[in-house]
Amino acid sequence: MAIEITSKDNQAVKAAAKLMSSARERRQTGRFIAEGIRLCTEVLENHCKICEVFYTEDAYLRYTETVERLERAAGKSYQITDEIAEKIADTVTPQGVFVVAEMIVNTIDLDNIKTDGQFVLLENLQDPGNVGAIFRTAEALGLNGAFLTNDSCDPYNPKTIRASMGAVFRLPYLIVDDVVTAMKECKAKNMRPIASVPDEASKITAIRFFKGAIMCIGNEGNGLSEQLKAVCGEKVTIPMNGRAESLNAATAAAILMWEMVRHYA
Repeated sequence: MAIEITSKDNQAVKAAAKLMSSARERRQTGRFIAEGIRLCTEVLENHCKICEVFYTEDAYLRYTETVERLERAAGKSYQITDEIAEKIADTVTPQGVFVVAEMIVNTIDLDNIKTDGQFVLLENLQDPGNVGAIFRTAEALGLNGAFLTNDSCDPYNPKTIRASMGAVFRLPYLIVDDVVTAMKECKAKNMRPIASVPDEASKITAIRFFKGAIMCIGNEGNGLSEQLKAVCGEKVTIPMNGRAESLNAATAAAILMWEMVRHYA
C-alpha cells in the first residue's frame, strides 16, 4: 500500500528531486529517476531494480494498470500531490508518475571488447538531448556500444533518458577518463577510431569502413580535441550544399553512423 506524502519537505521527495537535478548524486548513489508513464514502463521492462515509485491520484486513475505493475516491482510506493509532482518533475507538464531505480551495469570491457564491432565515441558532448538521440540511433543501427569522455553529459540525465527512449538501458557504454589512452588501446587491438571533422577530410560517402570502426563525435561548439584527432589518424566529413556550415551533433552522428553501417566491409 502506498504511503501518502503531502509535504514538499519530505525526505523521499527531496532525494528524488536531487536525483533529477544532480549528476553527482546519481553517481554517488548509483540510482537515477525516470519520469512519465512511457519511461517508467521502459525502466520496468528493461529489468532495472525499481526502488521507489511516486504517483499522483490523477496518474493512478489514468494509468491504473501500469502504476500497479510499478508498485508490485518497487520497494516502496508513494502517493504524492500535484504540487510535489511539479517539484520533482523535469518536464513542464508532468504526468505525475516517477520511479527511482538502480543504474544498470552494462559496460564495455576494453579487455574483452568486440574488436570487429562498430562503436561511437562522444567527446565532451554537453547537450543531454544530443547524447540521448545518439544512443537511440546507435541502438537502432545495431552498433555494439558507445564510449563517452568523462566530461560528457551523464547518460542517466533525465533528458538523456527521455531522448534515448530507453536505449541508455540497453546499449553498452564506457565512460573513459583518458580518451587518448583508451583509443590507443583500441588501436593496439587493430580497431580504427575515425575523427569526424567539418572540413579537410575524406567525404563520408566515399569511405569503406572495416571491422572495428569507432566513429568519434566532438563537442557541439568546438568539435573534437586536437589530441583525439591525432590519435585517430583517419578523418571524415559530411559533404554539405547550400549555406549550412554545420549540422546538429545528433543529426551529424546519425548520418556518420548510418554511412559506417551501410559501408561496413
